[in-house]
Amino acid sequence: MPDPRTYEQVVPFKYFAEWVKTQDGGRRLEQEEIRDRYEAYRREKLQQLYTQFFNAHKEDDWFAERFEPERRKAYTKLLAERKAENLREFMADLQAGAFDRLTHTATTEQVMLHEVNRRDQSGANRLGSDDDDEDSAITHTLFIRTVPPSVPRAVLEEKLKDLPGYRYLALSEPRQDKQYQRFGWVRFEDGTDMEKTLESLGDINIDQFQFHFSRHTNSSVVGMRLTPDVVSSEERIRLDLKLVREAVSAAMDGDAPADHGEDTAMGDADADAGRPADGADGEPRLPLDAARRELDLLLEYLRRVHYYCYYCGHTADNAEDFARRCAKLHLRRALPAHRSPQPCGNWLRNMDNRNDVIIHPLEGERLLKEGGKSMERETDNILNEHINQLDEGRFRCLLCTKLFKGDAFVRKHIRNKHPEAVPETLVHEISFFNNFVREATHYIQLGTGGALATMAGAPGGGMRDRNAGFMPQMFPGMMIPGMSMYGPPRHANNGRGDPRAVRSYVDLDAPAEGEADFGF
Repeated sequence: MPDPRTYEQVVPFKYFAEWVKTQDGGRRLEQEEIRDRYEAYRREKLQQLYTQFFNAHKEDDWFAERFEPERRKAYTKLLAERKAENLREFMADLQAGAFDRLTHTATTEQVMLHEVNRRDQSGANRLGSDDDDEDSAITHTLFIRTVPPSVPRAVLEEKLKDLPGYRYLALSEPRQDKQYQRFGWVRFEDGTDMEKTLESLGDINIDQFQFHFSRHTNSSVVGMRLTPDVVSSEERIRLDLKLVREAVSAAMDGDAPADHGEDTAMGDADADAGRPADGADGEPRLPLDAARRELDLLLEYLRRVHYYCYYCGHTADNAEDFARRCAKLHLRRALPAHRSPQPCGNWLRNMDNRNDVIIHPLEGERLLKEGGKSMERETDNILNEHINQLDEGRFRCLLCTKLFKGDAFVRKHIRNKHPEAVPETLVHEISFFNNFVREATHYIQLGTGGALATMAGAPGGGMRDRNAGFMPQMFPGMMIPGMSMYGPPRHANNGRGDPRAVRSYVDLDAPAEGEADFGF
């Protein structure tokens, strides 16, 4: 059985445990010791993987825009301003009674349409629209199929900003399966002559790349998705209400650079987000209908204001990318009274895992455990140059000659009183790196347990797991040994990339191998 450290990817706990039992002369190990060894291995390997990716992309404009501290601050402020506008529209709809009959529970007719259309892959026998929405008309938006990672957003915006009726440029998240290219959408004011605008865009060329524009239609958007019926159980409604309240608070905290004067007007929806969990801390337990009503309103708020679909566990930076990634409606299947929920495989666990990272961003020890860097640990070597141990219990700060009784005291002193001792470039680099680690799983593909079938040393040519598809200990880069997750070098083969490069990707929402397709 090969040493886990020889693989590019992080191996799951089961594989590591089997391997470690063959070490130390076969000495019997307690489960806790194996777990501690695995966590140390996993943390080191994750940091190695993330460092490789970070170094490969930190000069890319898309990467710096999202993770470099100063540019991230400016970008977050811009997003907050757009979401403030979304909030004003949401509040206007709320006050006008647009959500009085809002529900995220699918009707029988919606379920029937969804099931028929889901099974009709050809589309020949579709029974109309899943969401009964006819807004498939041409929009005042142009679609860009390919925005190369080498083209900065600002350069493209400069080419577009003087067009009549131009409002903004929206870009999707980079697509790993397409070497980090992005989709783009150019939004114009209603009433703009789009045919004339399209004609004027035929000659946009940046860095020898010819941009191609086309009219964007809403018909390309998925109509509806349905959750498994277990999500409609009382226990799950109350749990989701608790988590969604936390999600609303986290979303508001994430928009801190903007003026939140409008957020205080959220009233019934936003104010509830800061309340204790339903029935906790002496709070009265809400009737189920009231809990469901509050949950549905908060779900709609997250979707419309923050581009966050709780049931998908996905977020986006703009309405266009959100519509590409998530359905117009993501509804709960109803759970008939006195009936047990249908099996849903790993669906709930996957959803909870995705939402946990969004609602509770990695900080402190959790960040370190997931591959992040500690500012204190990373700067310790530099501080050693400014500390002189005279004898036991006597440490001198070489920057001001003060004496201290312990190593920890003098280090704390230097950090607080002599911050210039730590280079700003190092502080900047660590913050830059940790910003990336918090969202690393968006950009480094997760894999499936089935990929381990190629690992040597397991009976029958590989190791299997009953929960293959999304194992709790499965992490970035879980691919066939030797397969690189970074793709070919940027300038390899005259910039065209290796024609043999892998073009497939892993769909985390797809059923796992051997797992039934439940239709959600």
